[in-house]
Amino acid sequence: MQRVIKYTFLLVVSVIIASCSDTGNNVTAEKMTIQQLAVTPGYTWFNFEFNQYTPDSFAITEIKKEYNADAHSFVIFAKPSCSCPGKHKQTPEFVKTLDLSQIPMDKCQIYSMASVSNNHPFKGAIEIKELPTIVVLKNGVPVFSVTDTLNSLNDNNPNNPMTIEQTLIMGLMK
Repeated sequence: MQRVIKYTFLLVVSVIIASCSDTGNNVTAEKMTIQQLAVTPGYTWFNFEFNQYTPDSFAITEIKKEYNADAHSFVIFAKPSCSCPGKHKQTPEFVKTLDLSQIPMDKCQIYSMASVSNNHPFKGAIEIKELPTIVVLKNGVPVFSVTDTLNSLNDNNPNNPMTIEQTLIMGLMK
């Protein structure tokens, strides 16, 4: 009986480990619009977080000054059912910031990805370390990772965290 329990336990642990492993090498990211993302299963949290967030009005003014419609665009790599504490809010906060800054959403490409290793059109140009990843493009070339910078700054200075809009301003100045 102990042997059966032991093998059952090992089987369950193996299944759990296999389900958490990264098998995304042959999967291609799915391009979406904000409207599609907001109604896609796995992104049910998006509308709630979007509506809850209030960007800093001073930062919105600065973004409007720094944004160049001829040069700047953005790419978001988002993960459905993202449960990373705080990080799942980055995508809706960024989109709300763009919205209030009156930046057209056609300047923002969004890709839904289950794993950082999923294939995507920017593979080789953008290294995705974790999801979500938000990148500023200038003349079609990646120049700044909003999320990598934000996460790094906030990890190193948790008592005085940066906001997504403050970090976006840094990216627009590149």
